[in-house]
Amino acid sequence: MIWNAAGEYGFEAPFMAFDSDGLADFYFNNIIGLTHKWLDMEEIDRFFATYTGSVRAESFDDLLWLGIENALYEKEVKERPMLTLMRRAYAIKFFKNNQNLSRQQMMLTNILVFDQQMARWETIAKGRDAKMSARVRELYEALKLSGDLDTNGIIEALKDILVKYCHFKDFRLQSRHKGEIDPNGWKAFLARLLFRQEHRQVDFLVVRYGKGEAKQHKQYDSFKHSFSAARSEEDMDYVMSVFGRSMFSENDVKTIENELCKGAHEMCKLFFTKGQPLSKPIEHKEAQMIAKQEKDQHGKNLEFLNRSQVLVNASIRNLTAQLDTMLASYEQPLPEKSRGGKLVSEKAYRMKLVKDPYVFTHPGNETENDISVDILLDASASRVKKQEIIAAQAYVLAQSLEKCHVPVQALAFRSVKGITVLQVLKDYKDHECKHIFRYWAAGWNRDGLAFRAADALIRKGDKQSKRILLILTDASPSDSTRMPPEEGSPFTREYDNYAAVADTAQAVKELREAGVHVGAIFTGVSTHVENVRTIFGKQFVRVQQVDQLARAAGALLAMTLREMEN
Repeated sequence: MIWNAAGEYGFEAPFMAFDSDGLADFYFNNIIGLTHKWLDMEEIDRFFATYTGSVRAESFDDLLWLGIENALYEKEVKERPMLTLMRRAYAIKFFKNNQNLSRQQMMLTNILVFDQQMARWETIAKGRDAKMSARVRELYEALKLSGDLDTNGIIEALKDILVKYCHFKDFRLQSRHKGEIDPNGWKAFLARLLFRQEHRQVDFLVVRYGKGEAKQHKQYDSFKHSFSAARSEEDMDYVMSVFGRSMFSENDVKTIENELCKGAHEMCKLFFTKGQPLSKPIEHKEAQMIAKQEKDQHGKNLEFLNRSQVLVNASIRNLTAQLDTMLASYEQPLPEKSRGGKLVSEKAYRMKLVKDPYVFTHPGNETENDISVDILLDASASRVKKQEIIAAQAYVLAQSLEKCHVPVQALAFRSVKGITVLQVLKDYKDHECKHIFRYWAAGWNRDGLAFRAADALIRKGDKQSKRILLILTDASPSDSTRMPPEEGSPFTREYDNYAAVADTAQAVKELREAGVHVGAIFTGVSTHVENVRTIFGKQFVRVQQVDQLARAAGALLAMTLREMEN
């Protein structure tokens, strides 16, 4: 696609475009080729370099690309009329996926940019001008760069836009000698801009509009800022106002943090909750908004269950049947109270004080498998568009395990303001699996820390008991709170891409060494398949829809049980 658009074969493309399903994006792969065909790449790269030192560089990328795309379209459409249909198809898809973006809690990099993106693609998708304010329209018209402009003309027009509409004037090469070209500059530009498949989440759980701005609380400023912000009382109050009171005492949490919040996670905190309300509610201006969003999503999850009841019930029957056969060898009788048998030492006092002779147990008729299963759900904002499906998949898993008398717990994790939150949706003693439909997505996902912290909530039995952790994940860990510098470097590091994947893989390795059998149900896009292999090895299956779950989960559990026996 790229070579065809460029009219030249054999050059190395700076980047390739994929959509959210992992398929090659037809329109933007053509656009990549057109940049090579029409523009002087060295001059364009030099211009990008003049503002890369700005904290708003990524927002500028998003904005300016709209201008570049329009110029390339006008340059090429006379020779390639099909480009009009390709462009409109892309616009329809973009508009459909993003028209409710704020409600879905995804990050708006900048409201100025988002307004322009929506105006551009809605106009093209609908074939008529989108409604917009006079201020938005002024910039909208400025970004409709003419196809008659050459590279220098485009650069001058883009520079004028940054000066007039973004009030940016500090154009200078960042950390380069004049005339020097960063060979990775164009690739970095495309990576930042064209092909981010998910909007990045913000460090709060509601995107709320003010007068032309989206409020943001990002922790990118410095190591020191992130370290203190993550531990501020205000941030913890925010988390408690949203998620309820902590399951553990402050001392217990500190003990866990001392063990886990170190190395890559030393700037982070942990919070464990069952969602129980605080005895004295903390007043927070956004808590009510978040509560409404959570309630709305709970309703949508249950509505999805009702619409898919036949499919869900069939999946539960199929998975239960598979599990019954696989788990037969792990069954053991549950103890019953009796007047004789094995003494329950902590109840022995009742014999003398309340004349209760039933302080012994003996094997009963009801059986339970000598296995416990924890289902861990990624509840970050990257899962927003699949919340109902993920909740239904977890419900099918939990209900099937319950029917086989396997103790099962369902957890959700996300991180916000440097605090990784683990929320118990259903514990082992709670046999009502519909509580899982309280699942909702927002925030970031610091998988490496969340996986390690989950061990604090996993049922601990005797040495013979088997513990299984099933993780529903898109295998794309990412968090706003940075990692400390590597040895010999003064710079903190982002928690994403290879570094985050490597940390998460290490967390899985540590859990397995501790006797937890970890497997993954991968629900992400094709571009993250290598991530899931790196993190989980062979212990994963890929599932996209509810009707695929029974067969895939059965295969994963069979694989896990065989591993236990070896």
